[in-house]
Amino acid sequence: MELLNFVFGFVDAMSWPERISIATGLIYIVLSVRQKPLCWPIGIVSVGIWMVVVFNGRLYMDAFLQLVYVVLGFYGWWQWLRGGENDTPLPVRTVDRSLALKLTCVGIVGIGIFGYISQNVLHAAFPWLDTVTTVISLIAQYLLARKYLENWILWIVADAMYIYIYFAKGWTGYSGLMAVYTLMAIAGLYSWYKSMRADSISAEAKCQTA
Repeated sequence: MELLNFVFGFVDAMSWPERISIATGLIYIVLSVRQKPLCWPIGIVSVGIWMVVVFNGRLYMDAFLQLVYVVLGFYGWWQWLRGGENDTPLPVRTVDRSLALKLTCVGIVGIGIFGYISQNVLHAAFPWLDTVTTVISLIAQYLLARKYLENWILWIVADAMYIYIYFAKGWTGYSGLMAVYTLMAIAGLYSWYKSMRADSISAEAKCQTA
């Protein structure tokens, strides 16, 4: 009974936009872990609502991040359905050294530029922490859209940091959601790794029988 009272109180403290965004966000993360393309339109709804919430809370880098998520949502939806060879669905794969170096350089430059703007021009709340999580999340979302396994590692880092940011802003619902997202990202890393290994074994078996 105490647990139920806590849950009801937790939900009651949220605004309606927060509740809808959280509900669709949870559905999105579960479907993405299961590699279901339907995750993308549901995710677009979730981040679109949250974009308005965080903008009103002066987390401008986070609001910008949600806008990019909407764009990447359509991109990821297409990639998962037809991004592979001959318009086939994308398989799970890993980031090569060249791409990792490029993304690292983009991340460092992005943090420097957007962090400065966030602190000195926008006067945002948590300017540098907000910027770091934004850049990490953007890279993670791109990797997710392209079905790179390492996206889940970046999500674990970013989501764990967001737990503190949202709690400090008083958005306990989203802080709790980020805790769930962190756990789901760990599950996603494990699930996608298993899927990639299964595809690799299947491909090797086909080569041996050919």
